[in-house]
Amino acid sequence: MLNLVVSLAQAELIVSDAYVRGLPPTQKNTAAFFEVLNTGEAPVTLTAGVSDVAASLEIHAHEHRQGMMAMRKQSALTIEAGARVSFAPGGLHLMLLNLQQALSDGDMVTFSLRVDGVPKEVRAPVVSVLKSPPSSGHH
Repeated sequence: MLNLVVSLAQAELIVSDAYVRGLPPTQKNTAAFFEVLNTGEAPVTLTAGVSDVAASLEIHAHEHRQGMMAMRKQSALTIEAGARVSFAPGGLHLMLLNLQQALSDGDMVTFSLRVDGVPKEVRAPVVSVLKSPPSSGHH
């Protein structure tokens, strides 16, 4: 389990269980999944940062539109004090767009999230789409 602790004046944000979905080398986009816990006493604003393997990052949410699932870009996400937010398949996720290289199972990817505007680095393993994602033990 990979953990990142971000200490801010009033907030502490913990990112855990991060992984990047490994897809066939012809794919130009993929997604990262993780858990975020705000253990602080104030809400924080989370936005996408940058990555060493993708031209850009975007936070997306799945939503139902006219009977179909669609992805919608989120410019920012507020994480309330004490709240846990899951970035998981079929829900919120971090898109890695225009991959600059093929990602193989077991590779480590670095990306950042901006917490109240401050970039914080996350390292996550690539897990092949053919494998089960890492289990966090949370339900």
